Amino acid sequence: MSDLLLAVLVTDLLVAVPPWVAFLLAALVAAVAPRRVGAAVGVLATALTVPWLLLAPNGTALVVAPFGFEQTLFRVDDLTRPVGAVFGFVAAVAVAYAYATEADRRTVAYALAYMGASVVAVLAGDWLTLLVAWELMAVTATVLVWHHGGDAVRPAFRYAVYHLFGGMALVAAVVLHYAAVGTFTYTGGFTDGLPTLLALFGIGVNLGVVGLHYWIPDTYTRPHVAASLVLASFTTKVAVYLLVRVIPDGNLVVAWLGGAMVLYAVTQAILQTDARRLLSYHIVSQVGYMVAAVGVGIASGTAGAVAHLVANVLYKGLLFVIAGVLLYRVGTESLKKLGGLGRRMPVTFGAFLIAALAITGTPGFSGFVSKGLVTKAVETTGPDLLWWVLVVGGVGTVISFAKFGYYAFVRPAPDDAALTVRPAPWSLTAVLVVMAVPSVVFGLAPGLLLDAMPGDPTGFAPYATSELAKAGATLAVGVLAFVVLRGPLSRLPTWDVHRVLHPAGSALATRTGDATIAVGDRADRLLTAAFGLAGRLVRVAGSPRLGSGPDVAAGRLGRALVIVAGVLALALLVSQLPIA
Repeated sequence: MSDLLLAVLVTDLLVAVPPWVAFLLAALVAAVAPRRVGAAVGVLATALTVPWLLLAPNGTALVVAPFGFEQTLFRVDDLTRPVGAVFGFVAAVAVAYAYATEADRRTVAYALAYMGASVVAVLAGDWLTLLVAWELMAVTATVLVWHHGGDAVRPAFRYAVYHLFGGMALVAAVVLHYAAVGTFTYTGGFTDGLPTLLALFGIGVNLGVVGLHYWIPDTYTRPHVAASLVLASFTTKVAVYLLVRVIPDGNLVVAWLGGAMVLYAVTQAILQTDARRLLSYHIVSQVGYMVAAVGVGIASGTAGAVAHLVANVLYKGLLFVIAGVLLYRVGTESLKKLGGLGRRMPVTFGAFLIAALAITGTPGFSGFVSKGLVTKAVETTGPDLLWWVLVVGGVGTVISFAKFGYYAFVRPAPDDAALTVRPAPWSLTAVLVVMAVPSVVFGLAPGLLLDAMPGDPTGFAPYATSELAKAGATLAVGVLAFVVLRGPLSRLPTWDVHRVLHPAGSALATRTGDATIAVGDRADRLLTAAFGLAGRLVRVAGSPRLGSGPDVAAGRLGRALVIVAGVLALALLVSQLPIA
């Protein structure tokens, strides 16, 4: 009886407040508290969401009706649990990383608001709550990039434009779906026809489907390194989660789109010399594996997609941390300027080896398990050619990270490169170690990963002789290819691939950003003038002089977003309380 009572009390406590409230409250603290206090609160609050989700039984949900119809503010099931839990872990690491790399308070606050919106999107139990979170993700991510200033401003505006169109398509899809079924609640699938087509377009923007992907390498390479980690870990992965909700039975065209993402992006990654740009293309490529797995429409494909999502968030997040460490400690992330850092930065080199072995699918590491399940699902159901596309993508991944490791850590530093290595704070070393552990644990104990997945991973034996042979062949061919191509790759100039392959698209993106910035600058001037006029009218004695227009707008907009997010969360909670 006592055990039953305890279980009921725990469940009631878990249901009382959604897990994402911790993110939003932490964002409010980070915005106003000293940097160290804000970081500590952010790490603790986000880390608590991991046991929160792991302890909550399936079916746990919080349903409210603030507008006359039901909304499910969060729901725990086999799909939301692993995605939400890994998001909580990475969010805690991301806040610690932001502190270690000297990110300011506003960067941490905006990042927490953005990560909180992402967790809302994953845990939502209805399409309306999902839409609110989806739009909050777009706005908070834009502000997070924009806040960095400098050459991050134009990509921030372009990011907003891309996600504005994607968001409008998703809103239209949900409206049509509601008109067809009469409810916003998830009911196992989405209305066929135009609603699904619009939803796939809207989700495709966030996925980075080829043709809609330019915002990823354009945006993720520009802001503070902590912001890059946050964006890389959440945006595309929320889209993968939503893709499972929209087409639970798969779609062959979507599977082929995943294959195109793998092959195109891994080719572009091989050509890159900037660390974060190389990693950004690999976001598109690795998400392509997940899209292909969802597209084949079988239970093992769903399990593989989510398992690869979890593994990818961990090892790709670690790779972005490593790229940021290079920039923070050496002052550059250009592979052409780096070299000989293996001995000078042994912890960073060790972490890189773990992440690189994981992403290339080496036995003993998480990527071997998750990618193996994806390719097995495609081999079982998908076209043979699609399976070969994924295999070739695996070879390209080996080439990319052999190149990354060789240029940054193994080869001697270029003669004209005077590399000064800045000492690493203990907090940065701790982030590298903590982030690396799961990629090893899930590789050595694959049951811990696979048993937590939705779908049906049973029957897949990652360490079967056939799977080991496939992985070994992929690694051997990739390493040999890098040895052969190392000379030609070293002679390639640093170029913008999109300006060569898509000149019209590149020009359109640039002009769109320029036009949006011009409008924004005009709005900033009007806003500054309005504040000045208001100050004169009310005769505020000794009021401080306003700063530049963009700084005023960015600061006020950012603080307003954090406050509005917190107020909305509290309002939704209050709305469920019974009124005597």
